[in-house]
Amino acid sequence: MDITLLNPPEQLRVWAGIPKAMAYGVYCFPPLGLMYIQAAIEKRSKYVAEIFDPVVDDLDYPEFEAQLKRYPLDIVGISTYTHSLPDVQMTINTVRKLNPKAKIVLGGPHCSMFPDYAAQLKDADAILTGDGEDAFLEMVQAYDAGKSWEGIDGVWFKGDDGEIVKNKERKSTKSLDAYPWPDRSRTRFREYYLPGCKQPLNTTAITSRGCPHSCPFCLTYKKQYRMRDIDNILDEMEHCVSLGITETHFIDDLFTPNSQWAMKFCDGIERRGLKFNWGYKTTIAGTTREQLRRCAETGCTKIHFGVESTNNEGLDVWGKHCDTDDVHRVFKWCREEGVRSVAYIMLGGPHERTMADAEKNIDEMIKLDADYAVFAVFSPYPGTESFEDGAKKGLFAADCWDRLMKDPLCGVEVPACWEEHLTKEQILDLLKISHRKFYMRPRFIARTAASIASFSEAKRLLAGGLSIFKLELLNGKSRTAPV
Repeated sequence: MDITLLNPPEQLRVWAGIPKAMAYGVYCFPPLGLMYIQAAIEKRSKYVAEIFDPVVDDLDYPEFEAQLKRYPLDIVGISTYTHSLPDVQMTINTVRKLNPKAKIVLGGPHCSMFPDYAAQLKDADAILTGDGEDAFLEMVQAYDAGKSWEGIDGVWFKGDDGEIVKNKERKSTKSLDAYPWPDRSRTRFREYYLPGCKQPLNTTAITSRGCPHSCPFCLTYKKQYRMRDIDNILDEMEHCVSLGITETHFIDDLFTPNSQWAMKFCDGIERRGLKFNWGYKTTIAGTTREQLRRCAETGCTKIHFGVESTNNEGLDVWGKHCDTDDVHRVFKWCREEGVRSVAYIMLGGPHERTMADAEKNIDEMIKLDADYAVFAVFSPYPGTESFEDGAKKGLFAADCWDRLMKDPLCGVEVPACWEEHLTKEQILDLLKISHRKFYMRPRFIARTAASIASFSEAKRLLAGGLSIFKLELLNGKSRTAPV
């Protein structure tokens, strides 16, 4: 029996704050969710699972279909994110066209957060409502034995009459160490890349699942926050190094639950004598200078901070639990400790009532003197406090996302930005202004050029520069927003 795991093409993705012009050629992350499923299948059973990721080559749907013909498509798993639903539905349609008898299983964050809608997607046979490693393997074994999926915890499936059968919830595995980590040699690992990395071969990894915070704008699975054991993480890093991957970016929503954990992680790296560059995502609140120094000593070269706003009103609106003095202090520490800093800033939030307010946020952000910045338009996500607030104010239809989730190709309009005070065109102008002001500064250009460590880094920086010029060509006249 053949198992195919698919990452949908990124051709129809719903606007999520950052246009495609700022992504393709700048970064291409490995599909970690599928890689965890693949590892669980191949390390725990006799089966083989192949991953097909068309995002690497930016395939359109005719190209995707042509290449997909190489796969038997017996049982198919599809990675499913809420903002990728149009691509997910197109992927389902393509699989069904090539093999009408294929068993199609959806898994991923959307299925966990919106299971009732995910289970209704046309031509999908089943969904995984939580961690997929154990449940998907049990589905494969049952299917191979000619048995029903009834009774497999964490699985919802369509019965013979089309009705959805909801098996009971699968208890989450408290210890993530029970799941085998991905074997990157089973992927096109040399072709994935990240921005701002020093090393030519780099990858992503996770040390936890879920998030302990409840930011009002964030669409993140918060049901249970669990962390891996440090030795288990470092075993994975040793495997990466053995493949020649010498830089890893940890993409957890929160890499550092506390400063003490980060210090223990650094101690583990030092104890093993591991030599690799690494970076992570975190918040300003709770970051200490001692932590930054220790991380730098053990190979940390880049830290991404979810700043979101550089004024105190914005920090309060976004629930960041810090003030502007804290923000400036942490970025100053990064410069002094020799760690590259990346500031994430949201544009056009509810507290920005005029273009002057919004541009002031950009100007204050530049004063942080971060090494890099990621500017994104604030986009109210379904199921968040921000979305509910906007719907109550009449900024968009309260059921718009519900309709899109039921029929991802229906063409319904979902909010691309917050148009209470500023228009979509003004907010897109802010995106352009922010990139011009930050990335076209002589100071940034000179410092970046002086820090280039490899040809691959220079190549990615050039791609980033080209993406800024592409951004200038975008306009705000499309249905949701330009992608």
